[in-house]
Amino acid sequence: MPEHVKLLNDVQFDANKTSKPQLEEQQLEELQIVIMESHHYTLPIKISTWENGFTNHMTAIVDTLDMIKKEIRVEIQTDYEMKCMLIEKIIAAERI
Repeated sequence: MPEHVKLLNDVQFDANKTSKPQLEEQQLEELQIVIMESHHYTLPIKISTWENGFTNHMTAIVDTLDMIKKEIRVEIQTDYEMKCMLIEKIIAAERI
């Protein structure tokens, strides 16, 4: 019986997954501008990331940009934790 419950939970989990949105050139440019403003002026922004079928949202300040590794390091505003993330996982960034 526990296997049946796990299987049902797995099916529900997979049903909630979404495909990664494809950003247009204008959206990518706006994303870049917002990230650069946060980095240069230490402004908090809302960042949305996509990973494994799910979208996550956070409020953060961009601390470091690493174009060689294609990642950014941000300070998350809820707990002041530093986190690195791949730029390709970012699907939206907006000014607060």
